[in-house]
Amino acid sequence: MKKILLFLALLLTYQTSISQCERAASGFGNNTMTTSYNISGDVTVTLNANNTVTLDLESNFSTASGPDVRVYLIDSKGESDNAIRNSSVVDYPATDIIEFGLITTFNGASSFTVNIPGSVNILEFDKVYFNCFANDVLWDFGSYTPFTSGTCTLSLEDNTLNKISIYPNPTSNLIRIVSPTNEIVQIRIFNTLGNLIYQKEKRLNQDIDVSGLKSGIYILSATSDRKNISKKLIIK
Repeated sequence: MKKILLFLALLLTYQTSISQCERAASGFGNNTMTTSYNISGDVTVTLNANNTVTLDLESNFSTASGPDVRVYLIDSKGESDNAIRNSSVVDYPATDIIEFGLITTFNGASSFTVNIPGSVNILEFDKVYFNCFANDVLWDFGSYTPFTSGTCTLSLEDNTLNKISIYPNPTSNLIRIVSPTNEIVQIRIFNTLGNLIYQKEKRLNQDIDVSGLKSGIYILSATSDRKNISKKLIIK
C-alpha cells in the first residue's frame, strides 16, 4: 500500500516537476580561416525544468584563448554552414539568439546557465556558436538536435491544462477531459505499478473509452506542446 501511495504522489507531483533534456553538440571545426580557433571536446546543452538552459563545456573541451570569446545558442533557421560563417552575432534578432557569456576556461570544464527569454522558442534552436565579440570574429560553431515537445516538457505557468477536470470520476466506461480549449493532447494512463496501459492522441472534451480497465486507481497524464498535467482516475 505504501508503494502505491508513493507512486501516486510522484506522478501527481510530475505535473509541476518537469523533466530535463540533454543534447550533445557536434560538428565543430567550422572556422576555415583560423583553424586554431576550432572547438574540440564535448559540449552539451541541457533544457532545465525551471525555464533555464545550461551549456556545459566538458573536461576535454579545448580551444585557442581569446580576449572576448562568448558562447551563444542560435536558431539557424536552416541556414547553410557557409551562411553562418559569414554572419555576425549582431545579425541575429533577439528571438533567434541566447547569450551565455564569456569563456574564461579555454581548456577544461566550465558551465553556464541562463534564463530562457520569453521572446524565444527554445525548441527551434539548433546551434552552439562561439564568437570573439570584441573583434566580431567567428570562433567556431556546432550543431545539436533541437529539443522536442514530446521529450522535453517545460513550464506549466499559464497552462490551460491546469484547468482540466475528468468527468465522470469515478467511472466504469467513458470519461471526458473537460477543458476550456479543444486542443489535441497525448493521453497516457498508468496503473499503480507505473505501467503505461493506455496511450492515444485525443481532442479535449471528447469521450474516452476506459471500459477495458479493471477497477482501481490510475493516473491519467495529458500532454500538449510543452505542457503536462496528471490527474487521479478511479475506475469502479
